Amino acid sequence: MSTWIVGLDLRPSSHGAARFASWFAQSGHPQDIELVGVHVIEREQLAPIFRLQSPEEVGRRAKEALAQELQEAAVKSLFDREEIGLGARANEVLEEFAERHHASVIVVGRQLQNDSSAVIRLGSNARRLLRSLPTTVVVVPPDYAKIAFGAGPILVATDLGDDALEACRFAADAGARLGRPVHAVHVIPALDPILRWYIPQGGWIELGEQTHAEAMVALRRWLAAHELTTLEPQVVRGDTVTALADLVQSTHSPLLVVGSRRLPGIARAFVGSTSAAAAAELPLPVAVVPS
Repeated sequence: MSTWIVGLDLRPSSHGAARFASWFAQSGHPQDIELVGVHVIEREQLAPIFRLQSPEEVGRRAKEALAQELQEAAVKSLFDREEIGLGARANEVLEEFAERHHASVIVVGRQLQNDSSAVIRLGSNARRLLRSLPTTVVVVPPDYAKIAFGAGPILVATDLGDDALEACRFAADAGARLGRPVHAVHVIPALDPILRWYIPQGGWIELGEQTHAEAMVALRRWLAAHELTTLEPQVVRGDTVTALADLVQSTHSPLLVVGSRRLPGIARAFVGSTSAAAAAELPLPVAVVPS
């Protein structure tokens, strides 16, 4: 039995996270994943209310409202329990619950901007979770509360480094559970367009084919070396996030899995993260798995 912590609030942005976690848990063997819904009350946010109501009364009302939200999202019956957490920051409370329950996954929703542009983005708590990465974190778009899950393969990105190993294993397990094939995707850089001036058109095409073939050989060797041969190798070219976005659209994938390093100290704040960019921009759930 593994436990998933699902971050919930009283806004529609969390409905996608609740529905994805419920869908995943009910696939395969429904009894082997325990879903714990956690609604976090941030002290600073509700400080004015605490002047009029005790934290206990606020918690009671929040639990009633949360149960109603889950009922409206038609997923309440799939949760083993719902809990209320009080703390300074939502990400810290979710991490505490994950540690307390020995959870293997934390699921959170992306936020929807409160303006006419309807831009979907990562909230501050989701960003902090991806920086600390206490366990696997799945970030789900809010519209996943309404749309059908993609019928295509699970996608997992790999740069052929050790950071991608646990991501590939997580993806393989997810594929087996959901009855989906798993594609291991290796993104290689686009050829420098200046090279086209130095070779004829035929040579340019041949160069592209050669570099693609070399990358495929390296990917197959890497998968074989780590006993991941059940994954289907796939090589694409371009900017990593853009290439993955195109592949997600063309394959109708229901889940993208990426690896991430636990960087030490202040480095986390300054190193650009492909995993965070994918979680913020792509139109499907993105699981970020620590190495």
